[in-house]
Amino acid sequence: MTFVLGCGGGSQPSTPTPASAAADAAPPETFGTPNPEDLAEMNAGKDAGAAAATAATAAAQATPPPTADECTPVGVDFEKRARPKLKDCYGEGKKKDPNLQGTVKLSVEIDTLGKVKAIKIVEKTLPDPVAQCMLKVLKATPLTEAAKCPGKSFTIPVTFPTPR
Repeated sequence: MTFVLGCGGGSQPSTPTPASAAADAAPPETFGTPNPEDLAEMNAGKDAGAAAATAATAAAQATPPPTADECTPVGVDFEKRARPKLKDCYGEGKKKDPNLQGTVKLSVEIDTLGKVKAIKIVEKTLPDPVAQCMLKVLKATPLTEAAKCPGKSFTIPVTFPTPR
């Protein structure tokens, strides 16, 4: 069974300041992010390959690490607790089609109060009876830590047979 989980998020676009608006041709410089052109000038006496490597290293170091998402472990735990019954759904479908394989993507929406708002099928390649069985399983599985994810949603893709 494959499990991929992602929670929504984003960033706001920056708005140009009056000083940077005049310089439309060049992107605004920010502290902490070196300008590759400035680094190249500083390294003019060095090998061009070394200057490019220095610029790439400095840019990579300036990138902040990704922030931990509290919803991911909640979704992983939720899927792990439901997994035995999800396998049962697949087993029932396999009785009718020995070559059965595919995926069901189930979306879990949590309201702003941290309560499960909806669980629904968003995509499926498995037959409808198998997908509906999996939907019923997730709806019957308690999502006890939903309060950690108020106003968020995540998708649980369930794939059978399990890739090795």
